[in-house]
Amino acid sequence: MNSEKDEKNTNGRREFFKGITGVTGAAAMVAALSQMGVPVLNAAQGDQVKQDTIGGATWMAPQQTQDSKPVASPDLSTAAKPDQAGVKLPTTPEGQAISPFFRNPPPWPKGTVGNKYDYLFSTRLKESSLMPEVIPGPQAYFRGHSDLPGAKINMGWQIFTQAIKLEMESHHHSVDEYQFYLGATFPDLVGSFDAEIEVFIGPKYEQHIINRATVLYLPAGLIHNPCDFRRVSKPVFFSSLHMAPFCNSVFQTMGYRTFIEGNKID
Repeated sequence: MNSEKDEKNTNGRREFFKGITGVTGAAAMVAALSQMGVPVLNAAQGDQVKQDTIGGATWMAPQQTQDSKPVASPDLSTAAKPDQAGVKLPTTPEGQAISPFFRNPPPWPKGTVGNKYDYLFSTRLKESSLMPEVIPGPQAYFRGHSDLPGAKINMGWQIFTQAIKLEMESHHHSVDEYQFYLGATFPDLVGSFDAEIEVFIGPKYEQHIINRATVLYLPAGLIHNPCDFRRVSKPVFFSSLHMAPFCNSVFQTMGYRTFIEGNKID
């Protein structure tokens, strides 16, 4: 993906957020993508929608049609007004900040004690780095089904600190993949990107240079790579989301390969 051709990838980005909304909870990553103009808060699909602004963010609410019941619009009368510094957040009596995106929330639940849903949590994310000279360890990986039985995605988070020819041949997957190239300096994961990454896409090896924070959408079956992190002036926060229970690829010379489990550090 050439960061100079962002407009061509709008549809792919929209499909990405339809697929993973509610799956990944990386708040910093979402904030960074929001800075890039990616619509992370679109809550409705369909032809007839109403646009409202609450807390400085745009929300989309479905409107009544012949086949649907009316949906009440949120009360905007007390909506926080954004300024140059962002939204002024309300607080609890103890001083804790409160999200500005809810106008009339119900009482906070007292909750119950139990372990019925313990199986939905995975905390074994830490793994040793296979290339510590370039990717200082530990790194974080969610290996899908092997980490959380029933999971249908696998995902990794890595910090690249040096240039490296990362992928030496092309491959493709049987499912969609999404790659995130961000800066690694908090809180500005977009503005802190300072690197140059060469990727090749398609059977004719179309060359693309990533030189700004980028989301790369790779549909199932699309040949991609080699990949060269040829300049890393500042650390790069790289993440790959693979829409399958485990990582699997068909390589140019090595054929079909899977990666199911990593070396976890407890």
